[in-house]
Amino acid sequence: MALVLKAFPTRLRRFKEGDRVSTQDDLSPQSFEGLVDAGYIEKLPHAAKSKKQDPSKTD
Repeated sequence: MALVLKAFPTRLRRFKEGDRVSTQDDLSPQSFEGLVDAGYIEKLPHAAKSKKQDPSKTD
């Protein structure tokens, strides 16, 4: 879930600052990525990939 930074309307509802929105929400006629690029929705942090230590390697 991402945080709405600036209010914006969609065909179904109006999102206000502080609302939570997900990539599955119907944001038409806009897109999630377009609203992120325009600064209306916060950019989602990329999940850090877990690095498994190789047991054969030692420091």
